[in-house]
Parts: sequence; C-alpha cells; structure tokens
Amino acid sequence: MSTILPKDIKKTDFKKTLRGYDTNEVDAFLETVSLRYERLYDENISLADKVKVLTSDIDLYKENESTLQKAIVKAQDLADEILVNAKKRAENIIKESELNAQKILQETDKDIMGKKHELEELKLRNEKLVEDVKLFFMEKLNEMDEFLKLRNIYKMELAKGHYNENDPESEHESDSEAEQNVTMKKISINTANSNFSE
Repeated sequence: MSTILPKDIKKTDFKKTLRGYDTNEVDAFLETVSLRYERLYDENISLADKVKVLTSDIDLYKENESTLQKAIVKAQDLADEILVNAKKRAENIIKESELNAQKILQETDKDIMGKKHELEELKLRNEKLVEDVKLFFMEKLNEMDEFLKLRNIYKMELAKGHYNENDPESEHESDSEAEQNVTMKKISINTANSNFSE
C-alpha cells in the first residue's frame, strides 16, 4: 500500500450522484482532514528523524561501551601483568640480596680466618725471634764466660811467674767482680727476654 500524502487528500475527487453528499461539506471536511493529516505526517517525519538520531546515538553509545569494556579488560590484564612482574622482580631482588649477604658473610669469615692465620704466624715468628735473641745472648755470654775463664787461667799462670810485679789477691778480686758482672748480665737478659716473650 502506497503512502497517502496530504496533497493526495486535497486532490481526491468523488463522483457526483443525484442523492450524494453536499460537495461543499465534503470539500471542507477533506480540507480539515488534509490539514490534520499533514500535521501528523510532518510530526511523524520529525519523530522518524529523531528515532534515527537516537538510534545512531544508541549505536554510538553501544560502540563506546564496547570499546570501554575492551579498554577495561585490557587495563585489568595489564594491571595483572604489572603485578605479576612486580612480584617476580621483588622475589628476584630478595634472592639477589640474600645471595649478596651470604657472599659478604663468607668473604668476611674468610678475611677473619686469614687475619687469624696471619696473627698466628706473627705470634710464631715473634716467639722464634725471642728464642733466637735469647740463644744469641746466651751464646755470647757463654763465650764471655769462656773468655773470662781463659783470661783467669792466663793471669794465674802469669802470676806464678811474676810474684813481685802483681798482687794475686787483688787480681783474684778483679776476676771475681768480672764474673759477677757477667752473671748479673745473664740474669738481666733472661728477665728481659722473658718479658719480651710475654
């Protein structure tokens, strides 16, 4: 069925009969109907345009909503990925820190052991040095003892041959004092070595 326009109503002609309707009344009625129909027709067109606009807006809103939902999902996925990466990075940092701490602790223990070993070596070297010095002085003192004994023997032999030149008692006292000095030096060296060793 074709669409009836307002002008079609105005142009419509009816057949005239002997006992038909009053043509003026019919024309007036058709004019009224045509005007009202035209108004309704225009409103209908306006409403149809509004429906099209609203439909277009709805489609746009739906498209925007779909895009927004996709963006939300993507943002959520990105946030989850960032969270997972952050947790992995934190775990790696903790593991690396633990390994570094363990390495530093091992190096510290190694340094301590090295220092202890060096200290023990120094202590042994010190003790050996003290013993060497003590032996050196003891040897020198023994050599001095031997020298004094030999000198005393030599003097005694000389004294037998020269009674008039020297006093034996005085020489004997001089030799005794020398031996006493050597003995005191031995005691002093032994005491000094003992304190140094400590």
